[in-house]
Amino acid sequence: MSKKDTSQSPLGAFPGPLGAFPGLDRFALERRRFLAEGAGIGAGGLLAALGLSRYANAQAPAAPAGAAPGGRPPGGRTPMPPEPKVSQPAPLHDLRGKVAYITASSDGIGLGIARAASLAGMKVCIGYRNPARLAAALPLFKKGNAGVFPVKHDVTDRDAWAQVLQQIKDKYGRLHLVVNNAGDKTFARASTVDYKEWDNGVAVNYTATFNSVVTCLPHFLEHGEGSHIVVTSSMSGLLPGGPLGVYTATKIAAVGLIEALRVELETTTVGTSAFVPGGVNTDNWLGTGKEDPYLVEYRKTHPLPKGFRPRFGSGPPPGMDPLEAGKRVLNGVIHNDLFIVTHPEYMPGTQKRFDAMLDSEPVDEIPPPSEARVRGEAPVLHCGIYKRESAHRRKKRKSYLTTSL
Repeated sequence: MSKKDTSQSPLGAFPGPLGAFPGLDRFALERRRFLAEGAGIGAGGLLAALGLSRYANAQAPAAPAGAAPGGRPPGGRTPMPPEPKVSQPAPLHDLRGKVAYITASSDGIGLGIARAASLAGMKVCIGYRNPARLAAALPLFKKGNAGVFPVKHDVTDRDAWAQVLQQIKDKYGRLHLVVNNAGDKTFARASTVDYKEWDNGVAVNYTATFNSVVTCLPHFLEHGEGSHIVVTSSMSGLLPGGPLGVYTATKIAAVGLIEALRVELETTTVGTSAFVPGGVNTDNWLGTGKEDPYLVEYRKTHPLPKGFRPRFGSGPPPGMDPLEAGKRVLNGVIHNDLFIVTHPEYMPGTQKRFDAMLDSEPVDEIPPPSEARVRGEAPVLHCGIYKRESAHRRKKRKSYLTTSL
């Protein structure tokens, strides 16, 4: 949505720090729509519409006097416009010439995403904190690229976010893609962690992404050229598979933030994705025939202990190549995938988690909900983004590695 279009929005203003940009409150729209429609169809109709048909028969009321069957009662409010019928079209579907900022991208997955973005023709801004790691990363970008701009940045510093965005605007004019890749891979357990480590995990893995939204979203909406917000979560954001309490809690929160943003931004020019990878190799120099220059220098002062044996033996580690992971992220961006899943081996475990939630419904003991309760809960009994995303993902795709349509 361009700046000149925002005044045309019928949806009202988004509260909080983004209040200057109308048209963002999808939740308010859906709330009004549900309440308006619910005034006419009653609890039984609401339940059936929300997929709770086993309760609908018990709650089906007679039509109000003066109203046609299934219609609104006299004096009922006119329903708001219906929610979208299809998933939000990809706002950032053409990457060439656009500008990307990837936090913590001087090594690891972040560097893989940055390299993939550069190969796709984007101008890439590299967030870094360690100059030696940055120096080792830069040779991996092909000559003749559209541009590589290093930015030193602590993602937990809110004032620094505004400064970084200004640096990017001064260099390239506009920003189109922000990938919140910085993360704290803490092994702390939620049951034993101290305040300091908890606060650090939350600050890096969760609050930093919010910082980026507050800073970058107004800019994205203002230029209206099509933008995208990505967070690098983890399969731990969908499946708590180990005793990593702080990491798991913050990664689940990061996925939830992206889902909330999809609801709120679905009618704008800003797309959203949660990247939930499994194991990805952190060494971007693997396969080049050369060693990572940073590791070569590091081992001069930090030699491996005698008798050290690599975790995965003498061969290359079995994780996904970071460049491949980066290409899969960008494929998700140009298709506006809500969830970018790259490791299918985690899906059976994830399915069991969701099955456990559904199996926890006490259908044999709790009586059907009252009409008043259903009417009060109606705005949050349904979230259309999931049905639309499922329909979007059922469409065949030639490849999940391509970075152009």
